Amino acid sequence: MKETSNRDLSSSEIADIYDELFASPGALRDSDRYYQWILDRLDLRHGEKLLDIACGEGLLIKYARLMGVQAVGIDLSMAGLSLSKVLVGSNVFALADGEFLPFDNHKFDIITNLGSLEHFSNPTRGAQEIRRLLRDDGRAAIFLPNSYYLIDIIWQVWRTGYGAHHNQPLERFATFREWWDFLEDSGLKVIKAYKYNFLFPRTINDLQWYIQHPRKILNLIVSPMIPFNLSNHFLYICRAM
Repeated sequence: MKETSNRDLSSSEIADIYDELFASPGALRDSDRYYQWILDRLDLRHGEKLLDIACGEGLLIKYARLMGVQAVGIDLSMAGLSLSKVLVGSNVFALADGEFLPFDNHKFDIITNLGSLEHFSNPTRGAQEIRRLLRDDGRAAIFLPNSYYLIDIIWQVWRTGYGAHHNQPLERFATFREWWDFLEDSGLKVIKAYKYNFLFPRTINDLQWYIQHPRKILNLIVSPMIPFNLSNHFLYICRAM
């Protein structure tokens, strides 16, 4: 696992940074189709209990609840939670640290953690918390960044000599198999994995997201040509070991 941070940050320092990032609504959210794509790979069943760790603006919670799932979210950032409460409602979110979650063991059928575990002070502790809260027959969806994304290699490494970064605190990157091994060493059995290289828009909201993030359009155009192991991110569907 490759880490780009040069010092440790406390949870309160990380929360302050994310409060600043969430001051610009939409800065850390993905397209609507992205959240629907994640949920489609979890084989959701009506009435299941879902926890979204580091829920941000709450888009995944919104779509999960529309599918009949009892979805709740936690985040370290009060600013992020304020945005999510406007979108979804105040009774389904809580301020909490993903490394020390205030829930009983084996409480959830589904746990999601999207683009966040790599920013934890202790990712191993975060993965173990997912394992602790997951029911024996439950599923977890964990979305993690590749240290060898082809576009980053060409655009960032070749052009500047520096590695990739996502302008967030405590950034970590790893290859497809390195993340796989990390999750299994933390007690989560990977049962399926998917590559992610952005998704073509299906709605006006999706199109507007790309307009707001014009650099992603190039990534989208070349996405069909990206080999699996050189993809942007990987989605791991896991069960408890």
